Amino acid sequence: MGSTPFQNNHFLDFHTHSMRQADRADVMEIVSLHLGQSKPHQYFTVGLHPWWTAQPTTPEQRTELEGLLADSYCLAMGEMGLDNLKGPAIEVQMDILRSQLKVADEMKKPVIIHCVRAFGQLSEIKKEFPGIEKWCVHGYGRHATLAKQLIDQGFYLSLMPGLPPAKYMDLFESLPIDHLFLETDSMPGISIIDVYGTVAGLIEIEMSELQRQMNSNARTFFGI
Repeated sequence: MGSTPFQNNHFLDFHTHSMRQADRADVMEIVSLHLGQSKPHQYFTVGLHPWWTAQPTTPEQRTELEGLLADSYCLAMGEMGLDNLKGPAIEVQMDILRSQLKVADEMKKPVIIHCVRAFGQLSEIKKEFPGIEKWCVHGYGRHATLAKQLIDQGFYLSLMPGLPPAKYMDLFESLPIDHLFLETDSMPGISIIDVYGTVAGLIEIEMSELQRQMNSNARTFFGI
């Protein structure tokens, strides 16, 4: 893979489902793939999303995941996780998540987590896998108090795009910036460049410094 893909002068989209800025050399997009999907990507993550998964990983899925996770362009496992509003019963989702975390643990990969109204269960499962060093909850849009608790437990947070300005300000003012990321999640009408511009203006930081910080965070999180 050569040198790190996380260059200080790039706009890092930490979590997206499609490459929408492939024509821009200053944008780095990490594409999240659901196992079995085929779509354009360079750097990517792969996992079984809780909405579309009914049972723990089969031996065949495990073999396929291991092969993809061994790819030098595969940065992490995910997204995977827990959702109390959609998908199978939460107990089933917890077993599905555990089955994937076992693979990530053995492959020594960071994990990208989807979590909706299941942070208590997620925190308990995290304790079962102390060998996984880096965890990130993507699409975070809740309050700063919960965010602090999660960061204290060792989570990174990738913030939901399009948050109200007051929410962005509260999260950035309350939390350590070295545990935060920015993403688009392929939300219609939102570009990662606009997200960076909004945040930089709100927290009164130079765009170049925000870019440097997000890419520094990524080098630490992914270990490259």
